[in-house]
Amino acid sequence: MNVTVSKLEIKPTYQEKIDAEGWSINMYGTRAATITNPEGKRITTYFGFNSKEKALQFEEWLFKHKCCEKCKVRKSQRLGTRWEAKVWKCPTWLLEDALIGEIKKLITSINQFIIYISLKIGDKNVTQ
Repeated sequence: MNVTVSKLEIKPTYQEKIDAEGWSINMYGTRAATITNPEGKRITTYFGFNSKEKALQFEEWLFKHKCCEKCKVRKSQRLGTRWEAKVWKCPTWLLEDALIGEIKKLITSINQFIIYISLKIGDKNVTQ
């Protein structure tokens, strides 16, 4: 039996040109984004956080594990979170992990909602 393995490549959930030269912002869920040049090369990556402390912990982790060339924590300018870490030359797997983490949280919320609805419907059926 032959087995073919291919790399799963994530795609942005939203992409928008940000200037006439062809630079783009690429959103990966609500907590991660990239800026790409006109050739499509990733220049910076953004990771969103709800607190400055979490963003600073992430920055410290990046440097400790040598996962970037440079990182700047700032109030969000690109993401819908309160704080963001702007990162240069980080590995792609960090971006993938951020999106996968967000998807897992969404799935958990959907599952909790389904359980809630099931219980409500069940309660309603019992009283009828």
